[in-house]
Amino acid sequence: DLWVTPDALPSDPSASSLWGALGPANGAPYGIDAIGAWPTTRGAGITVAVIDTGILAHPDLSGQTVPGYDFIWDTDMSNDGDGRDADPSDPGDWVSAADAAGALAGCSVGNSSWHGTHVAGTIAAAAGNGVGIFGAAPDAQIQPVRVLGKCGGYLSDISDAIIWAAGGPVSGVPANQTPAGVLNLSLGGMSSCPT
Repeated sequence: DLWVTPDALPSDPSASSLWGALGPANGAPYGIDAIGAWPTTRGAGITVAVIDTGILAHPDLSGQTVPGYDFIWDTDMSNDGDGRDADPSDPGDWVSAADAAGALAGCSVGNSSWHGTHVAGTIAAAAGNGVGIFGAAPDAQIQPVRVLGKCGGYLSDISDAIIWAAGGPVSGVPANQTPAGVLNLSLGGMSSCPT
């Protein structure tokens, strides 16, 4: 085993706050010790589909992505004015009081989570670029797949997104030219998934 010390941290200014990625070998109370795995792999050649809220442009994710897709068909939830399309950008999942009193009745009022961008950074933010943080697998590629909008998302959109991200065909959606080898779904619900 290689011995890794905190001085091996990349030059990213917020790297020391990544206790979940650092692990005990790097002075954190717990975590995965991503840096300790880097002599074996940094994720090169792996595409990870982040099936979530989409992605925002960020310097730590510049050059870290492959084309994704927006699977949200419901325009009230999509917050981007249209249904399914090839733009997985995250316009925000905030819910206003007007939304909660109208088309999204029953949803909680709240600010945008930007969750998909957060997850993408945790996985593959560039390391050593002097910006923000680093990801656990900084040489991996992220495929943003948008399924969550205002108030969440539908299992039908999520199911189609899983099939597409893995390289399977989905009616009405162009074939995925860069299928993912790993799918990340940081999602939760109030019941078990149906068949």
